[in-house]
Amino acid sequence: MSYFRIQQPGEEPERLLDPDQQVTKPWSGTTWGRCDKCGGTGETEHECESCTAGEADQNCPVCHGKVRYHGECPVCQGSGEIDDSSREGISVFPELDALYRYMIRRDADLDDGCMVVELVGPESEDEDFDADEGALLVHPTAIVGVYPVDFDRIERLRRSGAAR
Repeated sequence: MSYFRIQQPGEEPERLLDPDQQVTKPWSGTTWGRCDKCGGTGETEHECESCTAGEADQNCPVCHGKVRYHGECPVCQGSGEIDDSSREGISVFPELDALYRYMIRRDADLDDGCMVVELVGPESEDEDFDADEGALLVHPTAIVGVYPVDFDRIERLRRSGAAR
């Protein structure tokens, strides 16, 4: 199975294959204390970006066909307190449109030479900080391809309302 991620300009995709570099940290940096994603309850709503725009997929590695459900918060891992600043693996999405919807919702700046990297490799035992939105962690073993960001596709997703 292939997975997709956005690679920032100046970051060589090949570094993703180095096991010593396969670590994910929160976008906003490490925060310690009460979890802001779940408000300290230890649970949050999960909505799989790979399945929300289409049919539920029982083989989806993220939600296994559940699409939307209430579960353990991926940031605090159910404790209500953040005490982990990194996770083992590279953050990815199993579907390219899911990755684009995730980036659209964050109003991420994808200009300036960002690239889409398609990877293969085993899933990490750790959970991504945004697993509640369909992100996974993998240990890449190969790069399938490196592609320019498809701004036409992103615009179609915006217009279709698929990126709420």
